[in-house]
Amino acid sequence: LNWTRRMLAVRRKRRPLSRGGLRFLYPANRKVLAYLRECEDETLLCIANMSRAPQAVELDLAEFKGATPVELSAGSVFPQIGGLPYLLTLPGHGFYWFQLEKAAAEVRFGPMPSPELFTLVLTGGADTLLEHRERLAFERNVAPRFLELRRWFAGKGSGVSQVKIAGFVALPRETEGKTFLLVRLMVTLRNGETQMYFTPLVVEENRDDEQIPPYAVARVRRGSRMGMVLDADADPAFAAALVQGMVDESEMPLGEGARLVFSGSAALRAEPPVAQADVRRLSGEHSHTSIAVAERMKLKVYRHLSPGINPDLEIGRFLTQVAGFSNSPALLGTMERIDRDGVPTALGLLQRYVRNQGDAWGWTIDALKRGLETLSLPGDVPERDPRDVFSDYLPYAAMLGQRTGELHIALATPTHDPAFAAEELTHDDLHRFIEAGRSQARSLIAQLERRAETEGACAALVTRRADLLRVFDNLADLVPQGIKTRIHGDFHLGQVLIVKDDVLIVDFEGEPSRPLEERRAKDLPLRDVAGMIGSFDYAAETAARDIAGRQVEQGGRVRAAAMLWRDLVVRTFLDSYGRAVSGSRVEIADPDVRRRLLDLYLAQRAIFEIGDQASDGSAWVDSLAHGLLAILDRSAQAS
Repeated sequence: LNWTRRMLAVRRKRRPLSRGGLRFLYPANRKVLAYLRECEDETLLCIANMSRAPQAVELDLAEFKGATPVELSAGSVFPQIGGLPYLLTLPGHGFYWFQLEKAAAEVRFGPMPSPELFTLVLTGGADTLLEHRERLAFERNVAPRFLELRRWFAGKGSGVSQVKIAGFVALPRETEGKTFLLVRLMVTLRNGETQMYFTPLVVEENRDDEQIPPYAVARVRRGSRMGMVLDADADPAFAAALVQGMVDESEMPLGEGARLVFSGSAALRAEPPVAQADVRRLSGEHSHTSIAVAERMKLKVYRHLSPGINPDLEIGRFLTQVAGFSNSPALLGTMERIDRDGVPTALGLLQRYVRNQGDAWGWTIDALKRGLETLSLPGDVPERDPRDVFSDYLPYAAMLGQRTGELHIALATPTHDPAFAAEELTHDDLHRFIEAGRSQARSLIAQLERRAETEGACAALVTRRADLLRVFDNLADLVPQGIKTRIHGDFHLGQVLIVKDDVLIVDFEGEPSRPLEERRAKDLPLRDVAGMIGSFDYAAETAARDIAGRQVEQGGRVRAAAMLWRDLVVRTFLDSYGRAVSGSRVEIADPDVRRRLLDLYLAQRAIFEIGDQASDGSAWVDSLAHGLLAILDRSAQAS
């Protein structure tokens, strides 16, 4: 009663709680609800942990930099908000109500602290910053450290030996004293490998922050005046400039016969102008950076570059303009470098942005853990039907199967474009599958035999060498069925977004470690199906390890329930996929042929991952080997 009275009193005293506007925040941790209540010049921040477990959350509060959160029920003062995401931890079902108090003017004595950033000297316009002596200084003193701190840098394991500027150009649009430089860096790693990176920068001559901003690259000095060079992806004006370039379909010379080419669709030109206030950088970086534009579009800026036709751009254009597939983001615009021979390199693309509940991997792990916790409660009935416990997830598994089938039908749309025209599976294809699979299997067995600590499932796999090779040999007598088309190529739960009761399939780049030619190659759609089944396997193992690690006495029961979940979900996914492709060109009508081809892809995937994890000494190796043994058992029973 006293607590309720205290909360009512707080609400009566704070006008925003009853009359203020409501603005939601979108933290990466979807178990935490966060929103702002704003009225006149007063802003309240409300945060609630919707989970029974303690949670940590990072909030993007950069617009309130310098403000101090004061907890309303007790008046406790929390650390001041800075430029980095604001970290909070909450107990199970805990909450905070904060008033964001504006910072008072700070009196500082003595000199400003000097951050450890290299200083480049400007003698001409900002667009000349990377010329002559400063070019060498940037290559030697700035770029290596900058690259090694970026999450998208793919050479961390080897380290940087040398960096050279392969070329740069300044965008013609200067915004509020900022100059944007589009820079390509040629990076030589210590192992001799060469990689190319796109590193857009923004030069601000009148900026000299006391604290180093998270995306700072270097300081810049012109006479006595100091400024900064920052990663342009973090500047809203940069994203707005790129979008405008796509709207205008601009083109710029880059020297040596190369061109920077922007393109945009009619749908993009119908969009209202982009305001900088509507631009925000999205969390998570892989080989690209993602930026939300007005909550209607998403800008992808590619970092690790590969010359040639980009599959993400190419498939996105086909699905949007030819197939009309609505469960992947529509392509709105592109930015490419075209060299003198006409070879393109994708630098960025713009897609339709759909608000979502996060990727299916995180959503799946959360749902599975809830179910496993329920089944592992002491006193629970062992014979309880897992379908009841996991019933909330099964409609999503079915929807994912349906959308996967519809995607494959869309990619098989008749066309005169040779890059997408479907091709019949041939005996030569089967022979190539068999030889590739046998070679991979022999390499894996040899790798496992060389391991001093090979035991358990890995040791069993070595003794079943003949059964493993037989999975591929069993294809020799098949009559070829099915068609080869373009496929997703890197299909797993992390490439699917949950959108209310539906799913959205994203990121058609293919496996980043493979050459572009392989990522653009046609294959049976069953390879994508095998990829998703493997992702369900990973989810079951990940969730089971987490729960069993905290409930050791229930470990066996938890793992058994996780495997039941896996079997149930895979069956639901495959049944739904089969219904979706039934009667289409994609369908392989003979169930025996379909099973044997699917086992081929499942075995190939498991072989690759076991070899990859075994070389790193990962604890996942034994679990992956168990999965491959299950494939061998199923194949042996069927034959």
